[in-house]
Amino acid sequence: MRDEIDKTEDFNKKLRDLEILKEIGDPSVNVIVYETIDSTNTEARRLLERGMKPPFVLVSDYQSAGRGRHGNTFFSPEKGLYYTLVISPKDMSAAIARTTIAAAVALQEAILETAGIECGIKWVNDLYLNGKKVAGILCEAPHQKSGPERIIIGIGVNIAQKEFPAELEGKAGSLNCPDLDRNRLAGSLTKRLLLYCENLRDPHLLEAYRSHSFLLGRQVSFLYNGKPVSGRAVSINEDGNLLVEGEDQTYVLSSGEVSLSLWK
Repeated sequence: MRDEIDKTEDFNKKLRDLEILKEIGDPSVNVIVYETIDSTNTEARRLLERGMKPPFVLVSDYQSAGRGRHGNTFFSPEKGLYYTLVISPKDMSAAIARTTIAAAVALQEAILETAGIECGIKWVNDLYLNGKKVAGILCEAPHQKSGPERIIIGIGVNIAQKEFPAELEGKAGSLNCPDLDRNRLAGSLTKRLLLYCENLRDPHLLEAYRSHSFLLGRQVSFLYNGKPVSGRAVSINEDGNLLVEGEDQTYVLSSGEVSLSLWK
C-alpha cells in the first residue's frame, strides 16, 4: 500500500501537458513539457524560428541556463516551475508597456489561488514573500524579419527550494510548498495571462498591479545617472513606470533595480 501511495504522490507532482491543458480550458493552446531544458525562453525562440504558431506554453522541471534581466542568470533547480508563454499581441505598443505588469498580476493571483499564499509585487518584475524573491519574470520581443510580432513571457517560480548559492543567500526564497500541484499553477497562470494580454489597456490591470505592490508609499533607493538616490515611491503610471518623490524632484523610472531602504 505504501508503494502505491508513493507512486500516486509522485504522479501528482509531475508536470503533464494534459493536466495543464485541462486547467487552461482552451484546446488552441499548445503545451510542451520538458524534464530539463537550457532555458524555456531560449527554447521558445528556437520554436518560433522553426515556425511554431502562438499561443504556446513551455514548462520544465529544471533549467541548466535560466536567464534573468540584464543578462543575469536565473537559478533554476529541480522541481521549481520554469515557464514560458508565447503570444502574438494585437496591440504591440500596449504589449511592450504592460506585458510584464500582466504577468506579475497573473502570477500573484495564480499563486494565491493554487497555494493560498499572497505574494507582493516588487516593481518591475519580481514576486516576494517574507522579504525574499520567490519568482522572476522576463518578457522579450524577439526581432522578426517578417510576419506578426511575438512576445515571449518567461516566468520562474521557486516552489520548495531550501538551499541557494552563496550569492543568493538572504535574498532568494521559495513558496515552501512541496505539495503544490504545479500543473494547476501553470494552468491557472496561463488562463489568467491570456485574458490579461487580450485586455492590456484595461485600467483594472494596472489597479491590481498597484494594489499588490509592496513598494508604494515606502522609502526606496536606486541609481540614477550612476548616482545613488533615495525617495518615496508614490505611484506607478500608465506606462508602468515607477514614480519616486525625492528631495528636489520626482523621478520617473522605466527600468532598473530599486531597493527598499528598510524592509520592516
